[in-house]
Amino acid sequence: MNLPDIAIDRVVLGEHKTLKIYIHSTLEGTHCHRCGQPIDHAYGHGQEIKLRHLPLGEYKIVLFLRPKRYQCRSCEGHPTTSQTLFLYPASLYDERLRAAHAAGTGEQHA
Repeated sequence: MNLPDIAIDRVVLGEHKTLKIYIHSTLEGTHCHRCGQPIDHAYGHGQEIKLRHLPLGEYKIVLFLRPKRYQCRSCEGHPTTSQTLFLYPASLYDERLRAAHAAGTGEQHA
C-alpha cells in the first residue's frame, strides 16, 4: 500500500468485496494542541477512525485506525492530544470528537 509511518495489523475480507485493513502508526509523539510543544508521554488510544482508501481492482479498501494519544506535562491540567497522520486532516478527527462529546458518548479532549 506504500503508506509511510503505517504498519498493518490485520486484513479482513468483508462483505461486498471490501478489504478491511487495520493499521497503526509507527510514529511516536505528537504536538500539544494547546501549547504546540512536542509531547511523547503515551496516554492510550483515541476512538477508531474509519477511512476509505483507493480501490484495489474490484475491492473496496477501508482503513481502520485508533490514533495514539499523548499527554502534555507542561500545560496546566495536563491535556491530551491525539496524533494525526497524513491519511486524514486533524479537523476530521476534531469534528468527530466534538460530535461524540456533544452526544455524551465521546471521550474528553481537553
